[in-house]
Amino acid sequence: MTHTTGIIAVTEDPFIRKFLGDVLKRRGYRVVGADSARAIEMIRSGDETVDLVITNTPVEFAAVAEQVPMLYIAAVPDPEMGSRFRAFRALKKPFLPDQLIAAVKELVGAL
Repeated sequence: MTHTTGIIAVTEDPFIRKFLGDVLKRRGYRVVGADSARAIEMIRSGDETVDLVITNTPVEFAAVAEQVPMLYIAAVPDPEMGSRFRAFRALKKPFLPDQLIAAVKELVGAL
């Protein structure tokens, strides 16, 4: 089953970005890698369907906090990072693929 979900993976680490893409694509999600500026442009333009942003730098997305759910991945997540977002979840690294999928399912469609 293919989802029409658009997920943007924003992380400096190419290995993490590939891992996110591989796991989510296997489950039928559409995943795009981007830097923060491009991701914000995609969200604001409305030309893309952005259902979720996965990042290790959620503070960079404060300007679009009301528009898109946020999955924050970090070795030591700061719970205060999510206070601006209507739909937010932190996932502590390292995490298992099933934990990632559960978090994505929880957030997609949350707004």
